[in-house]
Amino acid sequence: MVGFLGVKREGWLWQVTLMSMILGMLLAAALKTQQTVKRVSGIPTTRFSGLAQLLLDEKERNSLLRKEVQEQRAKVDAYERALGEGGNETEILKKELQKSKMLAGLLPAEGPGVEVTLQDYPKAIPPNSDPVLNQEYIIHDYDIKTFVNELLASGAEAVAISDADSTQRIIANTPIRCDAGVIRVNRVPMASPFTITAIGPPNAMKSVLEMTNGAISQFRFIAGLDPKSMVKVRTSRHLVIPAYSGSTSFIYATPAKSEAPK
Repeated sequence: MVGFLGVKREGWLWQVTLMSMILGMLLAAALKTQQTVKRVSGIPTTRFSGLAQLLLDEKERNSLLRKEVQEQRAKVDAYERALGEGGNETEILKKELQKSKMLAGLLPAEGPGVEVTLQDYPKAIPPNSDPVLNQEYIIHDYDIKTFVNELLASGAEAVAISDADSTQRIIANTPIRCDAGVIRVNRVPMASPFTITAIGPPNAMKSVLEMTNGAISQFRFIAGLDPKSMVKVRTSRHLVIPAYSGSTSFIYATPAKSEAPK
């Protein structure tokens, strides 16, 4: 009986060992296949959550590309109609020029939107405040950039920053930085309070700024400091933003004559 049980136990151990080896080989093959798929396809991840997000991103990109194709086709159709009907091609070109200037911020803009006021802490800094935290009671350049980026991401089509002395239109190469303790926008010195005017969907932009863990709720974390005392947001049915008034000349950049090398 002992010999019989010993043989039976030994057979069971060999079966488990063999199955473990097979499972190990299958796992190794699966990992190798996964790495090969990532390398060949160029997909940065093979996890379901990552693939789902990539799919959503691709769908959004395809939607934008389809919209751009439709716009380009509409332009071609307009040119063809103008040529076929003997129309004035100059008018079409003028409209395209106006659209390009609007996109570049070279024309004044008006429409609905929001105004965001950022100001230094209106009350005196508590006397027992940690000196390291005193910087949290004033507006910095990165605060302005955070709100501008959030507004642009939520649909703003034209943005400007104002203080008591000037208004600066935000364009593609607008710098917002602190230089020797002075905030400069388009290289123009500005001081608190700052008013960010954004033309776009008013409710959507305001909701993005005020949502949980949004720009306002994450603004400051000092005990006793109410972010709303330094940030105020209001919607408006009609706002006016001036055109960019700085230099539009280029010294180094010129239109590319051919496709840039990859």
